[in-house]
Amino acid sequence: MKASRIVVTVLIALVTAGVAAPAQAQISGNFIKDFLARYKSPQLVFPSAPDSAATAQVLGDLTLNGQLPLTMGEYVNLILQNNLDIGVDRLSPLSSMYSALTNYRPFEPSIHIKTTVNRNTTPGISILSGAANPSTLSGTYNIGFAQTLTNGGIVGVDATMARSSTNSNFVTLNPSWQGTMQYSYTQHLMQNFGRTVNLHALHIAQNNQKISHVQFEQQLIDLVTNGEKSYWDLVFSADDIKVKQRSVDLAKKTLSDNQIQIRIGTMAPVDAIQAESDVATRNLALITSTYTERQTQDSVKKLITSKNDPGTVLARLTPLETARRPMDSDVMPVEEEIKIALENRPEMKQIQLDLENKKIDVMYTKNQLKPTVDFIAQYTQNSAAGTLSTAPNPFFGNVAGTINPSLVGGLGTAITQPFNFNYQGYAAGFSIQIPLSNRAAQGDHSRALTDQRTSEQKLTAQAQQIALDVRNALTQVQMNKAQIEAATTARELAERRLDAEQKKFDLGASTIRFVLEEQRNVAQAQTDELQALVNYTKALVDLDHATGMTLKRNNIEIDKTLGPAGTTAK
Repeated sequence: MKASRIVVTVLIALVTAGVAAPAQAQISGNFIKDFLARYKSPQLVFPSAPDSAATAQVLGDLTLNGQLPLTMGEYVNLILQNNLDIGVDRLSPLSSMYSALTNYRPFEPSIHIKTTVNRNTTPGISILSGAANPSTLSGTYNIGFAQTLTNGGIVGVDATMARSSTNSNFVTLNPSWQGTMQYSYTQHLMQNFGRTVNLHALHIAQNNQKISHVQFEQQLIDLVTNGEKSYWDLVFSADDIKVKQRSVDLAKKTLSDNQIQIRIGTMAPVDAIQAESDVATRNLALITSTYTERQTQDSVKKLITSKNDPGTVLARLTPLETARRPMDSDVMPVEEEIKIALENRPEMKQIQLDLENKKIDVMYTKNQLKPTVDFIAQYTQNSAAGTLSTAPNPFFGNVAGTINPSLVGGLGTAITQPFNFNYQGYAAGFSIQIPLSNRAAQGDHSRALTDQRTSEQKLTAQAQQIALDVRNALTQVQMNKAQIEAATTARELAERRLDAEQKKFDLGASTIRFVLEEQRNVAQAQTDELQALVNYTKALVDLDHATGMTLKRNNIEIDKTLGPAGTTAK
């Protein structure tokens, strides 16, 4: 008796522990509502998609007299809020999160209910049939619980009750109830033993979820980098138009001065043709720069609006920041920059997570090389009850006295009888399955080892590529810094030459052609200097991209950018 109670207590404890672990359900005040909600489609909260009307409202609030002045910080914030590409990209991490949850399915407990009712009548062909036409009405009712545990165990509890009634005279209890209460536990001892092995798919899915976050980070870095460079292109276009406009104004002033000299007779009319030609040429350059600036405006607007046509944003974007001159603190030593890049580049994080997945796969496939050895234990409680038949037995007469009085009763007797522990059974044993060749498992493990080796080599190759990217970005920064110095010197010299040529012209020692040529040289030198400054600033943007510091430099947090995704509306 004591042994039976101990076995039942242990099995019930295992069932309770199994239900509590993977299900991860908390009992709330409204249990029925929460329970039924598991079988309905969840109401998900997705990250809010960019709203064109809201975008227009925000841009309208920032617009002043048809101008939309923007600092770099404001511009990046508008990209994060309104860019359509971000709205698409942020859904991938959400999808990978839900994919990871599907790996709990093998460990979710279940309840099964089964019932069958059968009526069967056969012709009696023997005196032992008990009736001329034996007829039996039977019903079987089963309810059970089953769960696979993460340690490799399988718990089962099944309660079966069968009712039978017949017209046969050989049945003493009629109708009768027969019940069985069976507790079973199976434990894998070699293959599929342990939480690490059985949860390998979940761990891989969780790493894939992290990889999805890293991929979103990479997409965000690329987008912000392109956005920053577009902003500086807009800065250059706006300032270059000013340079071209000053050049046109200067050419017009020179032409006006020449026409005055022609009227007073100090200059031949033919000399004004050069000035008129120069005005036309500079106007052409101004027109080209103006339309180039419009194209840049549209490219920038595309990044900050969710409208189908970015050109419908009528406000003119006005960058408030200007390209600055180099500072010693702009860059660090190359070794320090490479170290930062290896710690922050999303590509390294992604390959490291992939390598972790490959190691998990190697561990799992190595376990699958083992034979299957299972320990099996069962404990069964039996019951029977029924109504004594009044029909006399054709051979033995009234045999009611031979029936155990405790079996006389109905369904209630059959249900309570197992807990008296009078009719019980035990079973314990081992099941062993040994593959003779095991080639499939060996092939799968070899494949996993090869994949791990490949991932390790990818990690080394990626580190090498990142170091090269950083060195190239630093070289570009240094080159553009040198170009600024050269462009500044060239602009200063061009201005001095123009000043000297203008004085010579005023003294009659030069011609208008040389003056106009020096004016063009000054305008080109100013454009070159402006371009060098912008290129240097864009090179710093590329350096941030190479070191993985783009988001930190702009104070962007991935979790906040993803939004309140992954929750379920209550």
